[in-house]
Amino acid sequence: MVDVHRLPWRLLSSDENIICFVAFLNLPYQRIVMHSRIAKLADKLGEHGLDGYVAARSPNVRYYTGSIGGSFLVVARDIDPLLLVSPLDENVARDTVEDCMVETYTASSLLNRLAELFRGSHASVVGFDDLPVAFLDRVELRLPEMDFRQDQDVVWEQRAVKDAGELKLMAEAGRLADAAMESLGEKLAVGVTENQLAAEASFAMMREGAEAHAFEFTVGSGPRSAYPHASSTERKIGKGDLVVVDIGAMYRGYCSDITRTFIAGRFDVKKRGLYEAVLRSHDRAFSVMKPGASCKDVDSVSRMVIEEAGFGAYYSHSLGHGIGLEIHEPPSVSQRGTAKLVEGNVVSDEPGVYIRGYGGVRIEDSVLITENGAKRLTKFPRDTDNATF
Repeated sequence: MVDVHRLPWRLLSSDENIICFVAFLNLPYQRIVMHSRIAKLADKLGEHGLDGYVAARSPNVRYYTGSIGGSFLVVARDIDPLLLVSPLDENVARDTVEDCMVETYTASSLLNRLAELFRGSHASVVGFDDLPVAFLDRVELRLPEMDFRQDQDVVWEQRAVKDAGELKLMAEAGRLADAAMESLGEKLAVGVTENQLAAEASFAMMREGAEAHAFEFTVGSGPRSAYPHASSTERKIGKGDLVVVDIGAMYRGYCSDITRTFIAGRFDVKKRGLYEAVLRSHDRAFSVMKPGASCKDVDSVSRMVIEEAGFGAYYSHSLGHGIGLEIHEPPSVSQRGTAKLVEGNVVSDEPGVYIRGYGGVRIEDSVLITENGAKRLTKFPRDTDNATF
């Protein structure tokens, strides 16, 4: 059987070539299209005024090649895409890469190889995602006839819309986060430390199959629950404490993000008011998350609920952010967000209220935007009954 993944990439750089080639081999069209992220990137370069591209950020390299090893993915017309790797990463790259060639480089050979590639492709404008300033200076000195432009939008236009394979991985990352939250919830008790709870969540998540944390966990109790990024400490949970728990799993590169707030004992009037205001804000924002909705407007809907409850001054961050191979991605669901939600976006829905010296409440889920609205990928209960221990 022909291994289509090892055929010259330029044969697969457009739908026309793909269809003709598939017809020749009598292979199902979907089999090849599933592995065409690099081809789609190449097709989009012209829309951005680019002749070539260098992807150097690890998540971008993984997105396009499937490999966790690799330093520079080079894409340009008239050449096969090439992943340049250090000798330390050669084995893992060759074992995991898809849709491109692999080649090692040394510190002394890298600039010459990049120059050879781009001059061979007759590129005049080359985009990149993120390169160190000192390295970029050296590249520009080596290739003075070329214009190098940072352009991350060409990548985010692809990455922000998750395909079916990505969504399966994100659903599993959500399940792992739910399992970790459930295990942590079973250990909640007065006298338990924040660090012990974080460790319980970590153990449960890894035991269930997570490959890593998606970010540093937050377990903030009592006055520390008013810190949006509290991390965790040796502080012991006290009676009446609010406890904000923000955790996330990474599964095969993809992240989840969930926050729940618990209380040690019964809610008093003020703490119940805080909790219920945040829960209403969370649910109201969820109800308007759909294709075509303005990210800024969704944030405003959430914010209005908090303001009507009298806590607007204590809502100190945006409603949400994109989630994928990174825990913070476009689109930004905020007052600064200029995008509209589209089918395939995965974003967080995480309103919060934080009163210094008193405590805070945040409720968050990872949310998939579907054709018909929104779907939660994290599903641990959010109601007040499940919040008490």
